[in-house]
Amino acid sequence: MAYEDLLNSVAESAQEKEQELRKRAAVAIGDIKNRAKQQAEAIRLAQIEEANRSVTTERNKMLYLEKAKNKEELIRTREAAFDRAFREAEARLKDLRADAKYPDILLKLLREAASTTGDDPFIVHVDPKDEALCKKTLAGLNLKAEVRADLATAGGVVISQHDDTVTIHNTVESRLERAKEQNRQTIHAILSGG
Repeated sequence: MAYEDLLNSVAESAQEKEQELRKRAAVAIGDIKNRAKQQAEAIRLAQIEEANRSVTTERNKMLYLEKAKNKEELIRTREAAFDRAFREAEARLKDLRADAKYPDILLKLLREAASTTGDDPFIVHVDPKDEALCKKTLAGLNLKAEVRADLATAGGVVISQHDDTVTIHNTVESRLERAKEQNRQTIHAILSGG
């Protein structure tokens, strides 16, 4: 019996050890499962965060591109309005000669251009339609100049020295072009509501 008791004792001891090992294994498995769940949750949250960042980046990129496109369209629209306004002004100025004030306008344009030449002799280039009026205006101003009807313009004059070292453009078109460039920013500010 002592042998059987010993065997029973060993068997009981082995069963207790087995149960102890199973309990430890179950606890270890539980810990591993918990850590795996935590890691899986951390990975899931990181992926969600990365997806949110990616969506935010893509949204910001799309907004930036759309704003740039809208700004470009606005600039094109303003430039078209700007060009249209000056084309309309140029079209209206084509009939300037028909205005009763045109002789006074030509007088001012001629006087302004001639004042830059000093006492040097000069040539006045005009449209053939203005040749007679220009000669009359020069006589009225007591200015001596050669008049050449070699321009195609809506009005005004081009004055040059005989050696062509100085040329002054004071035509309707040249003044309109200068006004266009000098007032571009102001006009664009007005067109944009500023």
